[in-house]
Amino acid sequence: MALRDFIDEFAAGDHETSLSIVNSEQPPMIARMLDSLFEEQSVSVSEVVRVLSESDVVQLRKDGSVVAESEFGEVRDSILAVNSDLYITGTRPLEDVDTPAVVRDLEGTRFRVRGYPSGKKGKLLLIEISRYIESMALRHGAGELHTGFQRLSRIVDEHGTERAYEKLAGTDLDVHVYGVGDADSLASWPLTVHDEDVPEIRRGWFVVFVPPSESDTSGAALVAVTDDDEEWDGVWTIDTERARRVSAYLTAEYGET
Repeated sequence: MALRDFIDEFAAGDHETSLSIVNSEQPPMIARMLDSLFEEQSVSVSEVVRVLSESDVVQLRKDGSVVAESEFGEVRDSILAVNSDLYITGTRPLEDVDTPAVVRDLEGTRFRVRGYPSGKKGKLLLIEISRYIESMALRHGAGELHTGFQRLSRIVDEHGTERAYEKLAGTDLDVHVYGVGDADSLASWPLTVHDEDVPEIRRGWFVVFVPPSESDTSGAALVAVTDDDEEWDGVWTIDTERARRVSAYLTAEYGET
């Protein structure tokens, strides 16, 4: 078993997935930004006019059925009008993360994204979902959180990430961080550091939240891997048992300490 195997398993397969901008009131440039975000993905984007529907909403359809709907303004403000610096600098703290349903419910959709400079928005979808899962964990304040950073230095080098994990580590969560490099800067933090110089950790990006067994809260997991530090292959799932399996794999493979 490997992290890549979870991606293959959790990807939903050949389902037809689409986003429809319904009765748009946005400037054409803004609508095109949504299309651009998904232009290299298996998610089609279209603008439609429906007399009996609300105006300026985005609908997520899977195999022709609407599974989620969000106001276009929510999608614009959380994804289209921002960049990754919003989270890296801490401008948007975890408490303010409010991922639109049409983005969140793309779970099971396999994404292959490129970061700057190869891509435009690229990794922002995966960053948004990472923060969404972290915000779930923070709100619940208990259970397990496992996060792969590739390089442990990112936790303290990125102000927003440092603030987020200080908050997470200050709860009753059992927080585990994975990466390569200097772990000394985290020695005083109430979390478990896994300094593992192996390919899977150097090239793995994962955020896994497992709530306590007695909780009704859903667990979630994002799993992505790269071969070249440029293009990422990933998927996310909002499913407690699947999240628990990824957590169990990481614990078995890299230990409790």
